[in-house]
Formats: sequence, C-alpha cells, structure tokens
Amino acid sequence: MKHLMLLAFLLCAGTLPSQNTPVLSDSARVSLMTVAPGEFLYSTFGHSALRILDPANRLDRCYNYGTFDFEQPNFILKFCRGKLLYYLDVEPYRGFERGNLRDQRAMQEQTLNLSQTQKQRLFEVLEENALEENRYYKYDFFYDNCATRIRDVVGQTFDQPIQWDSSRLALGTTMRQLLNPYMTSQPWTHFGMNLGLGYAADRRALAQDFMFLPDYVRDMFAAARINDTTPLVASVRNIPEYPFPTTEFRPGFLDRPLWVMSLVALLGLLSMFHRRTERIFDTVFWFVLGASGLLIALLWFATDHSATKTNFNLLWALPTYLLVFWRSHKGGWIRKHFIAAGALALLALVFWKVIPQEMPVAAMPIAALVAVKGLWKLVLIWMASRSFSMKK
Repeated sequence: MKHLMLLAFLLCAGTLPSQNTPVLSDSARVSLMTVAPGEFLYSTFGHSALRILDPANRLDRCYNYGTFDFEQPNFILKFCRGKLLYYLDVEPYRGFERGNLRDQRAMQEQTLNLSQTQKQRLFEVLEENALEENRYYKYDFFYDNCATRIRDVVGQTFDQPIQWDSSRLALGTTMRQLLNPYMTSQPWTHFGMNLGLGYAADRRALAQDFMFLPDYVRDMFAAARINDTTPLVASVRNIPEYPFPTTEFRPGFLDRPLWVMSLVALLGLLSMFHRRTERIFDTVFWFVLGASGLLIALLWFATDHSATKTNFNLLWALPTYLLVFWRSHKGGWIRKHFIAAGALALLALVFWKVIPQEMPVAAMPIAALVAVKGLWKLVLIWMASRSFSMKK
C-alpha cells in the first residue's frame, strides 16, 4: 500500500505545472504574429500576439493579451462601463494558426533578432505575466491593449531603448483618423464610433501611439533597430503564402449614413405640414435621439473609457429628449426646452468644423432638423403674439 501511494504521488506530481520557467535552447525563436482584421466588431482592427518556438523543448505557444471571457459575471455591463478585465492567454501555436486561417485572417510572422539572453528574459517575463495573479488587466482602447502590451513587453527585453523609426509615419494624424481606413466597408460602425468617441480621440498621435493598432506594431518593428546596425526583425513569413481572396465593398443606399440621415431629415421637415404625421414622427425621432444622447452621456460620465470623454455630440443629441418625446409640445417648459435645444443645435452646426472634436458629417442633417424644429416653435410663439396684438 505504501508503494502504491508513493507511485500515485509521483504520478500526480509529474502532472503539475513546473514553477520554474524552462531554459530555452539555442534553436529557440521569438516571433511577432500580426493577424489581419476579421469580420466581427472586436476583430475590426486586427490582432497581435507573440510566439515562442523551441523544438528542442517541444515548446510552441502563442501569448495573446487580447482575450476576454464572455462568461464573466455582468459581462455586458462591465464591457460598457470599461471595467471588463482582459487577460494574457497562452495557447498552442497550432490552435492559434488554425483558428485564424479558418476565419480567413492572414498572418505575418516576424522573427525577432534577439540574443539567447534576451529570448530567455522575454520568455520569463511572459511566463510571469501569464500567472493567475498577474494575467488580468483593465483594457484601454488606445493606450493599453493587445498591441501596446506587446510593444512594452518586448521593450523590457533590452537594456537600451529600441530605436523606433517614425520617418514613414503620418505624424499629426489623430487617434480617430488612424481608425478610419479599417471601417471603409463598415460605414455604420464608423458612424457609431465617431458618435461615441469624444475629444480624447482627436489628440495628435505620437510615434509610439500609432502602435495601439497591430498593423503599426508590425510596421514599426520592421523598421526598428536594436542599435545603429542591428534590425529588430531578422526574417518575415506570410501565412498563408498567398493572400485570401477579397471582394470589393460596393455600398448601397442604406450603407451610406449621410444619405440615410438626409432622408430622415427630409421626412421630418415634410411631416411638419401635417399635424398627425408630425406627432408620429416626433414620437420616434425624439425617442431615438434622446436614447442616443443618453448613451453618449453615459459613455462620458459613467464609464472608465478614456476615449469617450468630453463628447461634443451632446450639443445636438440631448438625453433630455427622452423626458419630453411623449408629451404634448404645448406645455410652456417643453416649448422652452425645444427652443433652447434648437438654438444649441444651430450653434453646433455653425461651429461644426471649428469644434476641437471631429464631428460626424452624417449627423449634420439630424442636427439641422433639431435646429429647425426647435426654432420653428420660437417662430410660432412670435406669430401667436403678433396675432394677439392685432386682435387687441
């Protein structure tokens, strides 16, 4: 019995993870994996991961900082409030590759030009970060994500700072503008993001700020130097060798937010000539606009998202529309509310291009409709007062 217990203990001990990081062999390689954008919203901007390959130790795994758990309690609420914890996930490389190829997301592998000491140091940092007590972090869209974490962890490998080459970057571009090329085939996503992102997204990006996007991490790594003569990237491999076939996006009418918003504004103006039609239109219009304003306000005041702070779209999309959309517009305070809202929307339109935040062009027809409907009530008051004076 004692011998059986000892054998069972040894077998169980052999299955426990080692507390010591293995020593990489001379054949070990460290690579940056850059994954092309995918069709889902969370994959719109691509992805970055690090691969550690060591055939001698039968080790081939990917370190992925862009993982979150749908099963977290209150997942949706945490995601909306910016309190969702992302974590470093470690998975076999074959599974990582297979999943991306299944989704037709091409990859580029850049093998890093590291010494044996630097490979080991980076491996140990990754293993340390992957421990349960260290793996979680609070995601920030611009400044702390799967790409910036890799930029920072690779930087820890070297005693001297990496020499980044910013000569090919369009310095002066804002963080918001860096997102635009990724959403050409998703116009409504583009419109929605421009509504939700606040003034913080219009900050001019510094050279290292570009690397919140995986494509720029790839490009900056390709041009970087460890010292004056040694490039950071030793070799490059595309997976698969030939790109996946793509189809050109041809937007229809409903894929053009500016056209759709212009049509809504036109219908709103025409409805003003028929009282019952206007009442139906206003019920829907003010509710949707008020709900949008409430969401913008919550993203500003009730979340930890740094990119959604100080949003000037509230000048024309007020949450207070939710308080009045269902009420008769004959009430004195309601009339004053709409007059003030119309004046505010008109002011926003006048200074649309001057406001220090890039305002969505597609929203201009809606802001114009708010201004017309609000200020029209001021005209009606003036006409009523004139009529009353003439009767006297």
